[in-house]
Amino acid sequence: MTQCRHPPVFPGFRDLFPRHEYCRNTEQLEQESHKAMFNKSAIAVLLMMAASTSQAATQSLDAVARMAEGFAAGRAQASASGPVEVKAGRLDNRLRLAACDRPLEAFSPPGSRPFGRITVGVRCSGSKPWTLFVPVRVDVFGQVVVAAEPLARGERLDQNKVKVARYSLSRLPQGYFHDPSQVIGMILKRNLAAGQPLVPNMLKAERLIARGQRVTMVAGSGGLQVRMPGEALAAGARGERIRVRNLSSHRIVEGWVVKAGLVRVDR
Repeated sequence: MTQCRHPPVFPGFRDLFPRHEYCRNTEQLEQESHKAMFNKSAIAVLLMMAASTSQAATQSLDAVARMAEGFAAGRAQASASGPVEVKAGRLDNRLRLAACDRPLEAFSPPGSRPFGRITVGVRCSGSKPWTLFVPVRVDVFGQVVVAAEPLARGERLDQNKVKVARYSLSRLPQGYFHDPSQVIGMILKRNLAAGQPLVPNMLKAERLIARGQRVTMVAGSGGLQVRMPGEALAAGARGERIRVRNLSSHRIVEGWVVKAGLVRVDR
């Protein structure tokens, strides 16, 4: 079927526009239109397939983070005495790791600690192998001795100045106390805020005996004890070993500070 467009009608110029130049085949127009639509649809489908293939070929970073967290939690719980909380650090969304066609594997780098800020390795041993090191925070919580109120340097601790509270043990690499009786009578070496944990290097034992002080030396055990006068040749806190001179025999011996003015010696 042929459709003809008539040329513009201008008086005296009809013969200047041949009729056949304005005729086009309708079927050809329809075929060209269908072909253009098909090409556009095909391109759209290919783009969708490419996007789908790209996503399927990329390893999920969430799966990597969960693998690292699970590994770190299991390792911490094996040696922890309290609740464990684990959180993987944020991974760069620009990472494009090939999707692993085998189960992911997690491991600890040499020298890695089980608690605190650690690194967990996650690797793929599939056809497109890769290894990624994931930062992980591992907190183990327990009961520790903390300041019950703001405390000043030089204060002597008593039961009203300390208390027990839940705290992350992984944040106390220098140690901690779990029983208030461990710190009663000790002297603060620095200021402390309320709720701040007490650690060994913050405290010093109170000096119960001064150098040159007259002391009582006690020897023996049970019901048989011998007491004698002595002179401390060094200052000492509770439990410290110091040298003392027996003022009766003038012998110099070593003993342990029991309390103010009292030293237990070996006979």
